[in-house]
Amino acid sequence: MRHLGCAGRALPYNVRGRGRLTLALTSLLLKSGADPIVHCDMAAGHRLRLDCRIPSHCWIFFTGRYDDGKRSALLSLLRPGGAVLDVGANIGFYTIPMAIKAKAVGSRVVAVEPLARNAEWLRYNLALNGCDDVTEVLEVALGDQCGQGEIILTEDFLGGGVVGTAVIGSRKIYGPKYPGAMIQLDTLDRIWRDKRPIDIIKIDIEGHETKFLEGGRKTITAHRPVLLIEFCRDHQKMREIDFASAVPSLLPERYIFAELRTNGFVQIDNLEECADADFLAIPEERRHEIEWRSR
Repeated sequence: MRHLGCAGRALPYNVRGRGRLTLALTSLLLKSGADPIVHCDMAAGHRLRLDCRIPSHCWIFFTGRYDDGKRSALLSLLRPGGAVLDVGANIGFYTIPMAIKAKAVGSRVVAVEPLARNAEWLRYNLALNGCDDVTEVLEVALGDQCGQGEIILTEDFLGGGVVGTAVIGSRKIYGPKYPGAMIQLDTLDRIWRDKRPIDIIKIDIEGHETKFLEGGRKTITAHRPVLLIEFCRDHQKMREIDFASAVPSLLPERYIFAELRTNGFVQIDNLEECADADFLAIPEERRHEIEWRSR
């Protein structure tokens, strides 16, 4: 698997059909008995343990990349003495490079991941990169209430993967096809007490983003962080949430929106203009820290 990953990186990054070729070659290797669990040297310099039974992990293994442009731009906003909050940390795709940068500038990372098997791999990847000493892992889901709830294990687990993406939601929405697991629920406002200022929050929780914002309104108002929020249209539609109007109503005053395009960030007036899967919510007093380009 390792040699195949190196060969895959020799192909141009945007070559047509590269994704299909990646999955086909990986499938052949796995059928021949190759170990699906691999260690990947990422282009940004860190390492990750991946499970190549998961299509997204295969792509990462072959390219060594994961949201490099967005992550780099986001980390440029981290300040000494502050904190990064990674909500929906999974196995550390954002957490690891965040922690490496935080260690370099004297900051800290709090990674939130409710699924036990993901959290185990997250801790492994942190130790693999020597940055577990600046990172706190909270094995909890942040929303608008405390207690226990069910998280639904999606396609990543149906293919035999031991880690992957999961969704907090009703069985009425997602149906009986997927297995589930019980998790602990909490709110940002309850957990973030007597901690350092939050500079950045990354939110990738498969349609649960508005619930997180509802449960963190006081903290976000007090700290005014930059937020990178996934615009998960399919999950929002299934939950009948008008995301474009809900998010502005849940954020403090004087926030602006932007998305990353080819040459840099572009301000957008309405979230309906967002063509990407993620967008930035930026407090107006920090807009000078962003490298903007004209539309």
